[in-house]
Amino acid sequence: MEHLTKQLRSLIDNSRSSMEVPHILELVTYVAFIAKENSELFEVIVNSGHAKQLDMLIEAGKALEENYPTEICSAPDQHRIDVKIINLVVSFIAAISNFDTLAKALREMNAQVLGRFSADLANLNMERIFSALVGDCSGKSLYDGACGLARVASSLNSETLCLEEKNRSTYISAYRLLALENKHFKLANTDSLLESNFGLDKQFDLVVMEPPMAQKFGADERRMLVGAPFIEVLKDKPISAAAGDSLWIQQALSKLNETGKGYILIPQGFLFRGGYDAKVREHLLENELLEAVIGLPANVLNGTSIPPVILVLNKNKPAGSSVVFVDASEIGKSNKNRITISEEDAVLIADLAAGKLADDDRYKAVFMPEIREQNNELNISRYIVRNVEVEELDVEQELQILNNYQVEFEQSQKTLKLLLAKYQ
Repeated sequence: MEHLTKQLRSLIDNSRSSMEVPHILELVTYVAFIAKENSELFEVIVNSGHAKQLDMLIEAGKALEENYPTEICSAPDQHRIDVKIINLVVSFIAAISNFDTLAKALREMNAQVLGRFSADLANLNMERIFSALVGDCSGKSLYDGACGLARVASSLNSETLCLEEKNRSTYISAYRLLALENKHFKLANTDSLLESNFGLDKQFDLVVMEPPMAQKFGADERRMLVGAPFIEVLKDKPISAAAGDSLWIQQALSKLNETGKGYILIPQGFLFRGGYDAKVREHLLENELLEAVIGLPANVLNGTSIPPVILVLNKNKPAGSSVVFVDASEIGKSNKNRITISEEDAVLIADLAAGKLADDDRYKAVFMPEIREQNNELNISRYIVRNVEVEELDVEQELQILNNYQVEFEQSQKTLKLLLAKYQ
C-alpha cells in the first residue's frame, strides 16, 4: 500500500494547482467506484478523448443507479472539477489492479492530508489499536454511529457492518470506499443521536466508535434529544449542552445485544467531570457495564494533542468483577510531536487490557468499593501510580565538580582581564 500511497500523493501534487485537495480525493474515489462497478464502460472512457471523459463518467454513474443510491452514483459537482485533471485521474485508476488496497490508500491519504485539521478522521494508530482490542470479528455484527470514512469498521472484518455518518460528503466517500472493498454493509446518512436509522430493535455484537469529541448541542438539538430512546440517565429531562460524550456512551450501550461489547473513544474529561457525566459514570459502574478504561498517549490522534481514552463496555460483564485500568500514555514512538503506534504497541495495549500482563505497573484491576471511595471518578492516575526512578546523587562528588567549575571560571576571568588590559 505504501507504493500506491506515494503514487496517490504524486497525483495530488500534480493536480494541486488546479483543484483543492479534498476535491481531488473525492474525484479519485468517484472514478475508482465507476471503474469497479462499470468496468466495460470505464474501459471505453480510458480510450476516449479528454473532452468527452467527464460526460461519459457522469453517464456511467447514472447507469449504476438501479443498484446504488443516486447520490453515490452522481459525479462530484462540476464546479469542483478541472477537466484537465480528469484524464490524469482516469489514467491513474486504469493502472489499479487491487481496489481494496486503493480504498485503504485513499483513507490513509485523507488522514494524512486532511486529518491534521480534524480529530474526527480515524488514523492508522486507532485502526491498529481497535483491531488489537476487538480481535476476531468473524461471524459478528458491528455498529458504528459516527463512522467517518469507515476506516476502523472496515479493518475489523466483521460479517455485517451497520454504519451511520452525519456529514453528507463523508458518507458518500465512505460508501464508495466500502463498495471498492466488497464489504457487506448498510450505511445511512443520518445523525445517529437525533434519529438513528437502526432502531432499538436492531442490536449488535459489537459497537466500535470514534465519535466527535466533547460534542456540544444547540437549543433545538437539546429539545429533540429529550425522550431519545437510547437515553437511560435522566430520561425525559433536558439534556446539558455539553453532554455529548455521555450521550454517545449511552447510544453505544443501546446498540449492544445482551452479550455485546462496545469500544468507544472519548476525551479524558468524561472520567472526572461532575454533573451529567458523573451520573452516567455512576450508571455504568453500578450496573456493571464498564469493563476497562484505557488511557492513550497525547498526540495519538490527528488534529489534537489531547490524550484520549477508550472505554470498553460489556453488556455481559460478570457480577462483582473488576474494572481494568490501563495507562498506555507512554506507549508508542514519538516523532515531531506525533505518536506512532506500531502493531506490536497495539498488541501490548490489548494484552494489558485483557489482564495478560497483571504484574505490569501500567495495569490495575480495581473493584467497586475502591472506585466508590474515589467518588466514582475514573482518572487513571487515581488508580495507577507509576514508579519514577530518581537517580541518587553523590553529594561530595557533585560538590567537587562544582568547585572545579568555579576554579575554571575564576581562571577564565583572570585571562579575560589580562587580554583587556593588553589591548586598552
